[in-house]
Amino acid sequence: MLEQYFSDERIINQICKERVKRAGSRHDRQYVYRLAGCSNESAPRHHFYNLMPPRRQWSAFRPRYRTDGLNPDLFALKKAVRTLRYQRPELPWVVELNRYIESIRERVLNSQSFAFVSPTVNWVLKKKGQHEYRALCQFSPDDNLILCLYAMYLRDVFDSQFSNSSFAFRAARNGQMPTHHDAFNEIYNLRDSCGKRDLYVAECDIKGFFDAVDHNVALCAFRKAAQKVQLHPRAEVLFQAYLDCYSFPGNVLAVERRLKRSDSKGHFKWPRHELRKLHGADPCSLRIGVAQGGAVSGIIANLIMDAADKCVETERAKLGAEIHYYRYCDDMVLVSPNRKDCQAVFVAYLNKLGNLKLAYHQPVNTYVYGAKHWGHKSKAPYCWSGRRWFGCVPWIQFVGYQIRYDALVRPRKESVMKQCLKLVDTTNMLKFGLIAASHRYQIRASKHQALASLRAKLTAQGVGRVKGYIAGPKPMCWASGYKSLHNKPIIDRALRTFDKTRRKQIRRLGAAQIEYGEGTNGSNNNNRRNPAGYEFSYHAQFKNLGGQTLVRNPWKPANLLERFQGWLYRLLKDWC
Repeated sequence: MLEQYFSDERIINQICKERVKRAGSRHDRQYVYRLAGCSNESAPRHHFYNLMPPRRQWSAFRPRYRTDGLNPDLFALKKAVRTLRYQRPELPWVVELNRYIESIRERVLNSQSFAFVSPTVNWVLKKKGQHEYRALCQFSPDDNLILCLYAMYLRDVFDSQFSNSSFAFRAARNGQMPTHHDAFNEIYNLRDSCGKRDLYVAECDIKGFFDAVDHNVALCAFRKAAQKVQLHPRAEVLFQAYLDCYSFPGNVLAVERRLKRSDSKGHFKWPRHELRKLHGADPCSLRIGVAQGGAVSGIIANLIMDAADKCVETERAKLGAEIHYYRYCDDMVLVSPNRKDCQAVFVAYLNKLGNLKLAYHQPVNTYVYGAKHWGHKSKAPYCWSGRRWFGCVPWIQFVGYQIRYDALVRPRKESVMKQCLKLVDTTNMLKFGLIAASHRYQIRASKHQALASLRAKLTAQGVGRVKGYIAGPKPMCWASGYKSLHNKPIIDRALRTFDKTRRKQIRRLGAAQIEYGEGTNGSNNNNRRNPAGYEFSYHAQFKNLGGQTLVRNPWKPANLLERFQGWLYRLLKDWC
């Protein structure tokens, strides 16, 4: 069965995806220089370019009509490769492609000493203004192709064993892969079906999950799952090779000195103290951590966390209680109408994480709801309710969404800030890029063209390409990432903030002191609409079912009397 995942068609599809992805990245990097009329980047030398037809050939296969969700470049490239590979087998790129496919298949299925090359470790700042970085790994093109196809194989083979409560890195269900939208809809429908009944919620987040995975635990989970399915003999060889090529102490901590050259206070956060307690030894001497950015890491997450999922199901059956459990990668939430049942299952879940040698953020009790509630990553059972009393919280947060007790919804605050910063960064890239280019070149684009280009880019990032006024989020944009808000009561303050920020950024570029040119004489696409007006706004992408009515009577934060009651409750609890 593993051979089917390394067929000619699957390998070619993966190469096409990588080729289009790299073309898109290069196109984005050249954005400023196209408007300025100059170029600072030579043609790419990636060896995948030698396996594909030249851009001029596969551009002729672009679809005549573009539909939502269709990537025209990827469609055209796949069609061009399929057609030309059989019509013109003597072409140099066809010969090289056939040779490459055979070499990949030989390496995966027959190589005696199979091994992955250790990935290159890069880093990205977690939050602006701080010095904490996240380590991201980049594998070589050949290894990345093998890992992507191998991950597909493992996902399809093991998926039937996993609990339906997990929604990340899963195989298709009813022809569609589960997403974070499905997890959100499950919780939303539960809240909607419970009416005014209070529910108790517990949340847990694991500290640096991918960086804290023990290799022995991962291998044991793999072998345990392999006993229940018919696995290819080479599957464990590839799995062991993936674990051997990377560890957090050996690969990430080794480059921390290089990070400090650019940021003297920069560091990679790692729960070293907690891991020392769990392992009973110095974690730097152990094989801990899987690569963030590797395709197989998501499958490892499900293999390990499936034991915690089964623990919840066992405790639920033992208590005979109504417990609703949802997990997306390492984030989980428990919901129950009974506090004691929720607490009992939550404690069993935390104990299971200890057995798996995973450190978690200590749960915090919520006595009085306030801003501090959102700063805690793990939360002990609290009452999800509209009551203003001890331990009552009006909102629950999961997978980027927030749901109020009366079914009002909104995107989480961090997601709103991140999108606004993305709009600002895109504008800064164009503004300061044109200013720098104007000192060396005569900019070709006119001011009108620069503003129109920025408006189109910000619109595409936020709401995609809009064809007529059709309600509902469009693919490949921010609105698509939060499409489950559609047809629900929404707090639209965030959507109005996005539209206001976008208008402000366009005005910022218009006010910048830039010496523009007379404009380019390229051919104009008369069919493309000017992305301005209500239909291109964030607000227009979602149908708001009574959200404004619910907002007029919001849940108010605790007043002075309730704060005193919370203080008194904590005092009595400690005294007793």
